[in-house]
Amino acid sequence: MERFALRYGSTVVYMGEGALSGLQRHLGAHRRILIVKGRRSAEESGALNDALEVVQRLGISAETYSGISPNPTDSMVDGIVEAVRAHGAEAILAIGGGSVIDSAKFAAVIACSGGRADDYLLGGRTPSCDMPVYAVNLTHGTGSEIDRYSVANVEGKGLKIGLETTYPRASADDPRYLRSLPADQTIYTGLDALYHALESSTSTETNRMTQTLAREAVELIARWLPAALRSPGDLEARGNLLYAAAVAGIAIDNSVTHIVHLLEHVLSGINPRLPHGAGLAMLGPRCIRYTYAARPIEGALVMRALDPGLEPIPEHAERAEEALRRFQESLGFDEGLSDYGFSEGELEGLRARAMEILRGETGLVPFEVTEEIVGDIISSAFRGRGDCADGSRAIRMRAGPATGRRGIISIVLLNFGYIMSSHLTTPEATASSNLGMRRSTALMVAFVTSHTDLWPSSPQSLSMNE
Repeated sequence: MERFALRYGSTVVYMGEGALSGLQRHLGAHRRILIVKGRRSAEESGALNDALEVVQRLGISAETYSGISPNPTDSMVDGIVEAVRAHGAEAILAIGGGSVIDSAKFAAVIACSGGRADDYLLGGRTPSCDMPVYAVNLTHGTGSEIDRYSVANVEGKGLKIGLETTYPRASADDPRYLRSLPADQTIYTGLDALYHALESSTSTETNRMTQTLAREAVELIARWLPAALRSPGDLEARGNLLYAAAVAGIAIDNSVTHIVHLLEHVLSGINPRLPHGAGLAMLGPRCIRYTYAARPIEGALVMRALDPGLEPIPEHAERAEEALRRFQESLGFDEGLSDYGFSEGELEGLRARAMEILRGETGLVPFEVTEEIVGDIISSAFRGRGDCADGSRAIRMRAGPATGRRGIISIVLLNFGYIMSSHLTTPEATASSNLGMRRSTALMVAFVTSHTDLWPSSPQSLSMNE
């Protein structure tokens, strides 16, 4: 993947191998920074070591805060704020995926505007200022390195809430840091970006630019996500997925998400053990069925990379659902809500809880959200390991870092030890084998430019882990 700088508003994202070198001029403006990271990925990817080399070379005093986990909570965000103040940090450098970057952005506005996280999540407080945030992105999913959103769980309330916080000043998307991304996280984050594209292109606030960006994101994900699973070290695949996630991040920054993310936030608010991308994938296909019926023109435009035969008619809504489900199964995704402790006996309670939380929050959904529809969507998400669309049982395989020329064959060979049942099925990997790389004209003309002048004159001076 070529190196370039993608500008969106006040944010610049350096993309390609050695992208961290692009952050040097920004970080050099500060004397003291706080590095925020998750549990292991910053170390395992090599990103933390490279970042520490940069800050040491620049003479910056840096402290590290490591308390962020998936589905971060309000108390984790408050912990970052306390660390910022204790160190006297002038800026935050987030090294991680969406949970880490979201939390850092949220903490940046609290550190400047005052208060605590729950004042903003529950009390209606809005930010009045922020402190600089920089990001080294370690997943290809959330788009948090380029958008203004943060999401946090409220401890003790069973709530997961998204809000506008701030944009990073600059971010680095280096595909080399994603070589160690586990297979399940590769799937979850790739599907998160996919649903960003599918939802933003069909929301009530969608527009031509968003639809163009979303279509390109889906095409890239359909082609390169299977490739990344077959060969985790494929830098071309990882780079294209990083780009797709950033493009989808711009799409949701303009046209937002809707029903899939709304319902996933309900469920992972109740049970923070539910990975965000997994929840989206469980709920998504049935959500898209209703969405496609309401927005068939936009739906067909964005989903043809998954099924070229889709027509812009409501009658193809079920076909759109199945195309999406087949694509997810071809990746090895086979999970259902029961895998995370939910019981179908709780369905009525889950539906009631969802309707309570969604009250007044469905204006972006392109169809009327009724109790019956919500119940049907949640019920469909219980279909997990061993359950086929026709109700029969099937062997399901945990996705792994498959290698080889044919994705499904290599996944079978690599994951034979994870067989879960007794009747063999081989989901068709139907999507994207013939798609070519295409740069969106909207990206080139409207607001994204490739700035080689933004890179340091000698990026090779930055030591990178090979």
